[in-house]
Amino acid sequence: MKINSKLLYVFLFLSLMLLIVGCNNEASSPNLDEDTQNEQNNNQDEANNVKEDITPNKGGDLRVALAQDVSSLDPIRGSSGYDFIVLYNIFNTLVEWDNELQAQPGLATSWETPDENTIILHLMEGVTFHDGTPFDAEAVKFNIERANSEVSVVSDLKNIDTVEVIDSYTVKLNLTQPDSSILLALSDRSGMMSSPTAVTDLGDEFGQNPVGTGPFKFVHWIPNGEVKVEANENYWIEGVPYLDTLTTLAMPDENTRINGLSSGEIDAVFPISTSNIPTLERNDRLQLVSNDQVLSWQMYLNVSKPPLDNKKVRQALLYAIDRDALNQALLFGLGSPAHQHFPEGYWAHNPEVRLSFNPEKANQLLSESGVENVTIDIVYQSSGFQQRLSEAVASQLNAVGIKANMIPMELTRGVTEFFSEKRYNAGMWQWSGRPDPQMTLQSLWSKDSFFNAGNFTDSHLEEMILKSASTYEPSEREEIIREVVSVATLDEAMNLPLLFEPATAVMSNNVKGYEGNLAGKPKLAYLWLDE
Repeated sequence: MKINSKLLYVFLFLSLMLLIVGCNNEASSPNLDEDTQNEQNNNQDEANNVKEDITPNKGGDLRVALAQDVSSLDPIRGSSGYDFIVLYNIFNTLVEWDNELQAQPGLATSWETPDENTIILHLMEGVTFHDGTPFDAEAVKFNIERANSEVSVVSDLKNIDTVEVIDSYTVKLNLTQPDSSILLALSDRSGMMSSPTAVTDLGDEFGQNPVGTGPFKFVHWIPNGEVKVEANENYWIEGVPYLDTLTTLAMPDENTRINGLSSGEIDAVFPISTSNIPTLERNDRLQLVSNDQVLSWQMYLNVSKPPLDNKKVRQALLYAIDRDALNQALLFGLGSPAHQHFPEGYWAHNPEVRLSFNPEKANQLLSESGVENVTIDIVYQSSGFQQRLSEAVASQLNAVGIKANMIPMELTRGVTEFFSEKRYNAGMWQWSGRPDPQMTLQSLWSKDSFFNAGNFTDSHLEEMILKSASTYEPSEREEIIREVVSVATLDEAMNLPLLFEPATAVMSNNVKGYEGNLAGKPKLAYLWLDE
C-alpha cells in the first residue's frame, strides 16, 4: 500500500522543504491539548496550500561533492559524519526532527510515555523495505536489538533493556533507567531501519549493499569515488523523490570541488569553508545557503589537573577570550561567538548565559585564585583553520597573563592522550553536537563520561543531568537543560566555548528545495532540478 498524503509529507519532512512559519515546537508531545492540535492542523493546511503552487520537475541526476567518502553504508557500523548525507537517502528513521531539532513523527507516527521507564511507539502501516520485506514491529525490534549488539558502534540506545512487540505496528521499549534522549536518538543512526532480511542474508557485506525503506535504492559504491542511488518507485509517499538518481562523490580537496561546480561537472558542494564564501557569492550562477548548526569549536578542560582544578582559574579563561574578534578574523564575521554549547535559535539555548570579553575580570579572577604564573598545556590538531584558531586563542590567553603552551598533534593521538591518558590541561577540537541536548549534557559533564577528562562532578549538576533524563515534557526539559548549561558553563567553567561555524552549502541555481538545518547534516532526498 502506498500512502498518498501531502499533509503527511509536510509533517514528516518539514526540515527538507519550505520553512513553515509558526509550527508548534511541541508537536511530538504525547499529550497535546485540543487548541495546540488545531493550531498544528491549521499550520499544516497552510503549508499544503503553499506546496500546491510549486510543481517540482521530475527526473535528472543530482551530483554532489563531499569532503570525504562514507565509512560504511550500514548505519550502526559507520563512524563519519559525512555518512549521514548518503544514509538519509536510503534509510528512513523512526523519528524525524524539524529545523529546531524537535522530535517529529517518522516511521513511528506517534509515541507515548506511560511512565519514565517506558516508551511506546506506534508505527506507520503499509511500508516495505526495498527488497519487499514488510516494515513492522518485528523489524523495529530487530533493528533496535541490533543497534545494542556487539556488532554496533553506536551506544545511543544503551538504556533500552528490552523491546516488546505489542502488535504488528506497536512496539514497547522498556528502559533500564529514564532517558529522554531516546526519541531523538531514534532520528540518528540508531533509528535508521534496515531490512532484517538483507542484514541476515548479507551479514558483514550489508555495509556495502544497504537496504532501507528510504526514497532511494542503493546502486553502487566505488570506495573513494562515488555512491549512486536511484529513485524508489514504490516509496511510501507518493510523488517523491523527484530525481531519477543521486550521486555523491568523494573529493577531499575543496578547490577540486569548487572547480567541479564551476565547470558543471557537479551540482552542489557540502560543505564550503568560510574563506571561500566571498568569492563564490560573486558568481551569479551559484546559490549559497548558510545556517547555524550545533557543531562548535571549544576548548575541553581537564578540571582535575592543576592549575585548572582551581575554579577561579577556569573562570578567568571564560573572560580572557574575545569571541567576536575570533569570529571576525577567522570566520569573516559569518559565524557567531559561542557563549555556550547550544546556538541561538535552538530551543535548548539559555539566553541568560553570555560570556563577555573582560580582561580586567579575567585578571581579577586570576588574582583571587592565588595561583601564580598560570601555565596550561593545550593539545590541538595543526591543520588549516584549527591552526589559526589555536594561535589566536593562545595570544588572547597570553595577553591576560596565562601562558598557553600549544602542542600540535594528529587528531586520534591527541584525543587519546588528552581524554584517556589525561596528559594535558586542555584540548582544542570541535564538538559535533548530538540530536538531543540531553546527550550533550551527559557526554560533556556527567562524571563518568569519556569527554569529561577530569571526571569532575558537582552534586547539583549531576542531579540536574539525571533529572533532565527522566523528564519527557518539553517545557520542563527546556527549563532543566538551561539550568544545567548555566551551572556547567558559568559556575563551574567545565569547558571553554569558542565559536559556532556556519554550515554552508553551495549549488547551481537550478538545484531547488534545499534548506539547511541546525544539525548541520544536509538532507538531499527531496531536492529537484529546475531545467
